[in-house]
Amino acid sequence: YPYQQRYRLYSQWKNETYLSHPLLIRMKAESLKKIKYIMKRLSKENVKPSGRQIGKLSHSNPCFLFDYILSQIQTWDNLICPVVDSLKYLTLLSYDVLAYCVIEALCNPEKDRMKHDGTTISQWLQSLANFCGAVFKKYSIELNGLLQLVANQLKAEKSLDLLVVKEIVQKMTGIESTEEATQEQLEAMCGGELLKAEGGYFHQLRNTKKSSQRLKEALLEQDLALPLCLLMAQQKNCILYKEQEASHLKLVGKLFDQCQDTLVQFGSFLSSSLSMEEYASRLPPIGRLLSQYHVQADVAFFLARPMFGHAVALKFDEIRKRDKGFKNLTDAQKVQKYVEAVDSVMTQVVESVRPLHPSKTWEDLSPQFYVTFWSLSMYDLSVPASSYDREVKKLKQQMAQIEDNKDMVPSKRKKERDRCEALMEK
Repeated sequence: YPYQQRYRLYSQWKNETYLSHPLLIRMKAESLKKIKYIMKRLSKENVKPSGRQIGKLSHSNPCFLFDYILSQIQTWDNLICPVVDSLKYLTLLSYDVLAYCVIEALCNPEKDRMKHDGTTISQWLQSLANFCGAVFKKYSIELNGLLQLVANQLKAEKSLDLLVVKEIVQKMTGIESTEEATQEQLEAMCGGELLKAEGGYFHQLRNTKKSSQRLKEALLEQDLALPLCLLMAQQKNCILYKEQEASHLKLVGKLFDQCQDTLVQFGSFLSSSLSMEEYASRLPPIGRLLSQYHVQADVAFFLARPMFGHAVALKFDEIRKRDKGFKNLTDAQKVQKYVEAVDSVMTQVVESVRPLHPSKTWEDLSPQFYVTFWSLSMYDLSVPASSYDREVKKLKQQMAQIEDNKDMVPSKRKKERDRCEALMEK
């Protein structure tokens, strides 16, 4: 059944069924008494026994149980880790009800999403976003409803729920939106995907393959991958020109930065996880992005950039196969062939951006230069050799530490050594 029908059933179960049966009201009170007892004593040391108790209670009264757990998480953020670990013994139905309760908590109209000073996001929303990232990564819980909620909020010109997307993408894929990057991280971000993952982020999250695949499947199933990107891009202008009238300037700046960071993080995830065929089939042409969807040039070219490289590679491969004497060509002649492939692909892009600006603009700035400027990334302009050397050195040090660690199990030592060697070879 689609999540809309299931969530409607959970809503009726929670908000109507219990009110019409006195025995259920009594059972609800007893369950709340038990969960309060468990939550008061929950800690890292007793996660397993507490988790088994929570699992048993969730069979009959999941809605009220998760409501109370979520209320505690929103108040005490140090409970997030033990609570996530304790949910190990839930059934599939309980996990589904948990997803519904999270969405209901995010939509609570009685809770203010801003602190009293009007310049920072409320603690309860930040805690709930952290919990979402942790619990959706650890367990196979359906993401469709939550992703649709964020899309609907963006359509309604509300950007605070982007915090949830930011945490989910970071935890499930390992891709961070770094606000204050160091010089070494900035250099690493100029490299390939592997260097970014190893040296570009503060936290190197492991074991994200399955969770990132689940996130990708949820986005494709709901057809929300590119729509979410476009909504984030449009939301940036909305924050500047609509939020500014009623909100504090500090808050407007924070929301704009959060929107930009989440957009870059989300776009990076899509370009690295989707195949180029999937990506190209869903992304509108660059001309439509700029004119019809009113996306700014920096965002439009950021989204289209992976597609340009793929199209150029296909065209160059076609030229190479067509020219039977390609192997006998000099390096300079091969470069010229590559330039022909680039011109063939980018000429269409140049023609699509030409009508977007008045002719007077192109008197000082050629369309070719404009397209070249926006279509290149740092990866195309420089090779961060020092970053590669630094990461290889770190891996060698890790291997030396692994060999010196006599307490490590031999099978684990071999696994870690093979991982380091594989990373160095890549």
